[in-house]
Amino acid sequence: MKYRLILILIFLSTGCAYKPITDHRGLNGKQVAHRYNDDLSTCKEIANNNSSFLNTANTLLHNWYFRPLTLYIKDHTETDYTKLLRKCMTNRGHSVLN
Repeated sequence: MKYRLILILIFLSTGCAYKPITDHRGLNGKQVAHRYNDDLSTCKEIANNNSSFLNTANTLLHNWYFRPLTLYIKDHTETDYTKLLRKCMTNRGHSVLN
């Protein structure tokens, strides 16, 4: 039990340690390169607010058990921190490589 708690704490503490690798010459290049730090901090805040362990568990439960019952009609929203951060940075014009 003690080891499970330690593993869960390590998993939760490293979940927000993602830093995207960006190509400042790709997509919009010089137009957005000067806004990189501001965009990164804003996207991290958005991703933190919309991702948590409970949201991820809810998404997994919904996608694996309830969506097949409804013939995959309704899709569930994205709650993964790295995917949210990557999509936010891409939508702001940055070329994210990883």
